[in-house]
Amino acid sequence: MDAASVKMVNRGLFLNISSNAIGVLSKESAERILKRKDTNEIHQLMYVPIENYDDLKWLIQSIHQIIMDEKDVHVVLELADLLYFFVVPFYKKELVSRGELSYLMNDMLFILDLWTNQDLIEIVDAIQFELKRVERKGL
Repeated sequence: MDAASVKMVNRGLFLNISSNAIGVLSKESAERILKRKDTNEIHQLMYVPIENYDDLKWLIQSIHQIIMDEKDVHVVLELADLLYFFVVPFYKKELVSRGELSYLMNDMLFILDLWTNQDLIEIVDAIQFELKRVERKGL
C-alpha cells in the first residue's frame, strides 16, 4: 500500500484506507477470514477499508460475534491483538463516544477478561486503560 492510500479524514477522523488501494482486503475476503478463524490470517483484517462509521461498525460487530462464542484461545488472542494494535489506536474516540460501539467493546472486554490466558488478560487491561484514558481526557 502506498502512502497516498492511507490518510486521515477530518470529517469523521477515520483512517481512510482507500478501497481502491493495492493490498486492500475486500469485505468478502475479510468475511472468509472471519468464518475460517485462521490465526495465520486474522491479522490481515487490518487491511479492510474503514472509510466511514458503517465500515467500523461492521468490523466491530464481526469481531464481537466471534469473541462471544469462540472456544479456541488462539483465535480469541488474535482478535484481541487486532483490537489492541489496530482498532483501538485508530478508532478509540469512536469506540468511546458512539453508544453502540461502546457497548460492543465493553461486552467484548468483559468476555475476554473471563479467559485465564495471561497474554489475553494483559491485552484486555491495556485496551481498558487506553479507552478509560480517552474517556477522562475527552480525546
